Amino acid sequence: MQGTHVIVAGAGLAGLSAAHELALAGASITLIDARDYAGGRVRTVREFASGQHAELGGEFIESDHKELVALCRALGLRLVRVLRGGFTHRFRDEHGTFHLSRTAPWEALADVLAPLVRRYKTSAGDSSAAAVREMATMSLREYLRQARAPGDVHSMAAALRAFFLADPDEISVLPVVEQIAKGGSPAQVEFHRIAGGNGRLADALVGETPARLLLRHVIRAVAHAVDRVVVSVTDAGGLTQLIEGDYLVMALPASTLRDVEIRPALPEDQQRAIQRLQYGRATKALVQTSGALFGLRHARAFATDGPVGAFWDASEEQGTTASIVAFLAGGSASGPLRESAAAGGRELLSDVCWLGMNRAPVTAVHVGDWTADPWARGGYAFIDPGFDPAWRPLLARRAGRIVFAGEHTSQRWQGYMNGAVETGQRAAHELLHVVGR
Repeated sequence: MQGTHVIVAGAGLAGLSAAHELALAGASITLIDARDYAGGRVRTVREFASGQHAELGGEFIESDHKELVALCRALGLRLVRVLRGGFTHRFRDEHGTFHLSRTAPWEALADVLAPLVRRYKTSAGDSSAAAVREMATMSLREYLRQARAPGDVHSMAAALRAFFLADPDEISVLPVVEQIAKGGSPAQVEFHRIAGGNGRLADALVGETPARLLLRHVIRAVAHAVDRVVVSVTDAGGLTQLIEGDYLVMALPASTLRDVEIRPALPEDQQRAIQRLQYGRATKALVQTSGALFGLRHARAFATDGPVGAFWDASEEQGTTASIVAFLAGGSASGPLRESAAAGGRELLSDVCWLGMNRAPVTAVHVGDWTADPWARGGYAFIDPGFDPAWRPLLARRAGRIVFAGEHTSQRWQGYMNGAVETGQRAAHELLHVVGR
């Protein structure tokens, strides 16, 4: 790609991964992002005592995140195993009695959803199959009601809001069926973080990628022709610039991509898919105390059906002189968590008093409201009953000299950091194929 100028819209992991691959192939890169930092929804907070850090955005890396693991290895970044006990679920039964279990929620859901899982497997997981498209039109809550699932299964489904970032009545039953069919419980896998913080991946990609990096530049419009693309951006001073390139990697989330005027317009079916894709409401709060919150407990991560959402030890690999607990609430729990965080870290810790955490003084609180973030407008994408799964390929379909990337375009890893890396690399290879290197 020597002499080829590629514009990359979005400096999250998808855009950075695409830029890195294309630069290795000899392309000239201009990387544009509206934020004042590179990394997008990956953000490591380092303003904690005792030199600790924690993740306000994307956090966990699993062993089968092959693209992300390989990229970290290539960049010399070490992965640290965390939360070896996985997640424990706390949920109420139909009588209101609380229970703790590592496996019950997913086992119960697998039993209730077994007929749909069989139908999904019979269709070979084909998103365009009639049976798969039909089940996608039903919410998880609606199916549980039709199946006459007991109250505790409904509570278990609510405990999954921190995973899907959506309530059972918001999310299609299809993503839950897919999770059970392909991988079972996501709460009992091997979890890793990048040593020193996940933000080091973004920093390494920026450092290893020769590129013109334009931060605080908002993309307003794209004009694409048979021989070039022209991107209109507004800089931090409010001035409009036109940037011309040979190709464009569009790595903005669909939530903000729909605000960009593209001329000529994308095909109607592709526009519909981009416009219709939903993003989960998400709030994440990090609370540091001057003592060890989890002590010697084996269980260091919990998912609840209450407004506190899920929470876990966010600093277990960083010593015991201080401790950070991360709270993540999705769907209707997002607002209450944000309100509790506004009242202070002690308010949040009081919500998990049933765990017997110590009363060490709170030293810092950081809150990330990803729904209010103008450049994300949600945590990550999810499939609701109004989104036809047959539209999924349209999110990544090339339009002339524009290729698309981002976790929302991933068929297997939607919502994961690996989905961003995988699709960024896929978009780069797609361009390399078009140009013929």
